[in-house]
Amino acid sequence: MTPFRQLTYTVAVADHGSISAAAEKLAISQPAISAAIQKVEAEYQLKLFIRERPHRVQLTPVGRRFIAQARRLLENAQEFDGEARNLRRSPHGVVEVGCFFPTAAFIVPIILKGLRERGFNISIRVHEVDLDELNNMLSHGSIDVALTYNMYPSPGIEFESLIEAPPYVLLSKDDPLSKEQSISLQQLADRDMVALNLPITQQFFLSMFSRVNLRPRIKHQAKSYELVRSLVAAGEGYAILIMRPVNKRAYDGSELAYIPLKDDGPTAQYGLAFTKRSVPTKLIETFANVCRETLKSENLAEKYYVQRPLIDST
Repeated sequence: MTPFRQLTYTVAVADHGSISAAAEKLAISQPAISAAIQKVEAEYQLKLFIRERPHRVQLTPVGRRFIAQARRLLENAQEFDGEARNLRRSPHGVVEVGCFFPTAAFIVPIILKGLRERGFNISIRVHEVDLDELNNMLSHGSIDVALTYNMYPSPGIEFESLIEAPPYVLLSKDDPLSKEQSISLQQLADRDMVALNLPITQQFFLSMFSRVNLRPRIKHQAKSYELVRSLVAAGEGYAILIMRPVNKRAYDGSELAYIPLKDDGPTAQYGLAFTKRSVPTKLIETFANVCRETLKSENLAEKYYVQRPLIDST
């Protein structure tokens, strides 16, 4: 394959009509250009130029077709080079972001505000899906990065924790247990439960009971935070969740209570997920850094979590 440099020299001669003019424009020697033309003609076994008069050359008919194709090739190469370099250098564009959908309403506005305040011209296209689908989308390259929990680690996914938060108990304000400072799983075992029924998520919550040899009594299953909250507010049972709105009311205005769990169970790790084979561009790395700054360094999502009570060691 002929090097792009030799094609560039050949096209320059065609554009300027002489080897000397091309040499002056490119700031290289005439012998170097003559040698490049000879190599191109030898490579393709074509006669590209004929001498018209001293120091002037003219394209042959086949030379005109060759130069037209060479020019398109060089233009495409320049376009490719520019776009490839922008993948690393340009901090603007669109990032395809997968987000565990119950958390999107809490997390996405924080990230968007962080991008805006830092003056980045970065847009995000949010894909709200469950944890299992996030892993699939990452593996197939449908998204650049995910904001998710690390409840179901996949061998091909690299996870970076930004937030660590314990689950809490959601109760109606009228529930007697809502007056407690904290609640144990043992206190909940014989009560009706409203379960968040999402792939992987439900297994995480159920595993908390199995770790202490208990089994919850599930009365309702729901796929959305808001239905879970509404059912709990209606007195249909308790729920165990991780994130919570700042307000403590369901859709109908009924008041809710957020009570920490006593049990020293697993905490939820929330953060960034990439495929291990991915090489983040500057655009994606800029987005990831804003996530790190807002969620980890500045801890702007803290108000959406219920912390466990401090244990008095005195």
